[in-house]
Amino acid sequence: MSKKLFFRTCTVFSSGVGAASLAFWAARSSFYNIDPQAMFASTGTVVTGLAALAGAGCAHAYFAGGDEQASHFDKALRTDNVTGLLSRFGLEKAVEELIKKADSGKSLDCFYLISMDFDELKLINNVYGTEAGNAVLKVLADRLSSLVGDAGPLARTNGSEFVIALKIGHDKRELQAAVEALLDALSKPVRINTTSYPVYANGGIAELKAGDGTLEKVLRHANLARANAKQSGRGSYTIYHPEMSHQASYNQWLESELSYAMQREEFRLAYQPQYDLNSGALTGYEALLRWTHRDKGAISPADFISVAENCGLIQEIGTWVLRRACFDAAHLQPDVKMAVNVSTVQLENPKFIDTLKSILIESRLSATRLELEITESNLIKDHIRMRRLFKELNQMGVAIAIDDFGTGYSNLTNLSELCFDKIKIDKSFVDRLDQNKEKNLMITTIINLGHSLGARVIAEGIENEAQASLLRDAGCNLVQGYYFGKPLSFSEAEALNTNASATEQAA
Repeated sequence: MSKKLFFRTCTVFSSGVGAASLAFWAARSSFYNIDPQAMFASTGTVVTGLAALAGAGCAHAYFAGGDEQASHFDKALRTDNVTGLLSRFGLEKAVEELIKKADSGKSLDCFYLISMDFDELKLINNVYGTEAGNAVLKVLADRLSSLVGDAGPLARTNGSEFVIALKIGHDKRELQAAVEALLDALSKPVRINTTSYPVYANGGIAELKAGDGTLEKVLRHANLARANAKQSGRGSYTIYHPEMSHQASYNQWLESELSYAMQREEFRLAYQPQYDLNSGALTGYEALLRWTHRDKGAISPADFISVAENCGLIQEIGTWVLRRACFDAAHLQPDVKMAVNVSTVQLENPKFIDTLKSILIESRLSATRLELEITESNLIKDHIRMRRLFKELNQMGVAIAIDDFGTGYSNLTNLSELCFDKIKIDKSFVDRLDQNKEKNLMITTIINLGHSLGARVIAEGIENEAQASLLRDAGCNLVQGYYFGKPLSFSEAEALNTNASATEQAA
């Protein structure tokens, strides 16, 4: 007999006994000629007690009878309704068991939480709809499930985030092999019907140690590690280190202070001169954003730009940089160009072109004197959109330079389809320049590739004559760096521009 049937039987039985007892009490009172008022009081007490008994039986039967529903509800809570994997709640329960094993000290193995995510889900949902996005998630879930098997609990915890808890021996190579296999499964294109969806994943790892407590803390550590891995490019992963928590706290402080930096007018632009390597003529400037905090002093762009991108403030900051650079450039000689770095987030804004046109009109700067520097890694994310954007900028007359060239590993076919004017060799390649010609083969190849694509080549970070000479021999067109000139204030850049113009006229 099931619990539900048993307790319902008890309820009926208790109700029947209550009614029979009440009848027996009334008959007995009548037989013995008991005072009606006393009988009424006694009868009320008995009825109340029997009603309470029947009510308790009913309540027990109701809740106990709902065991099947409760079980079904609990299973629904533990399961992700899109992929069929564990939900965050389900993973939490599974991880609690793993932590208990770790706490007991009975297992000599180590337990790791691996958090993986791919950035393309939002784009897929926006372009093809949530049904396509869910279909992609199901395919990826199936891939991971077949790979993981019974090795550990696997969950989809949020959006495109998949998390697995694995038991690994003391050999860290086992962990490395497992993570690489998981990321490889998540980084292969997903083909549904006639459409292929590219996906690229990153991972973060945190160890489940005794005393770590709930899933929340360990998952936060794994996600911090994953965010750190993204800075190294796609397909990478990182193991959590306590220093990451300190960095996260610093980033949170930066985010809170960035919102006030504009109001306090703590931002300024510095202008680094760019020269023709052969003639030595001044050709333009690169606008560099500087932040001087009222209490902390100078804060590096390497620290705050990514934070501004993540919290959405880069739109406001980037627009300010564009406007300030264009207005300043309008006061320089008409043959001098102004290069401005543009963030991926800015380019993704559908109003970017309209904003740029408005700034050019306000500043009265010719579009042909503006050059936008776009990081090469941005070209990989959405090549079709970039190609359309490059075409619009080209029609406006705005020049485009591909920044940090050689670090993003762009597809050459895709590069050849883009309308750009210049490539900028990353400083890391310049730093490796040596008298040994074999070591310089990479930078020579990049320069030749740039020329074959019809672009001029500029190298950044030149610090000595030896580097300049080697670049000149390799065919580099333009240079910038401390050897040729440090970043200047606008008044200093204006004076340099005037002197350079006077020198050219005298020659």
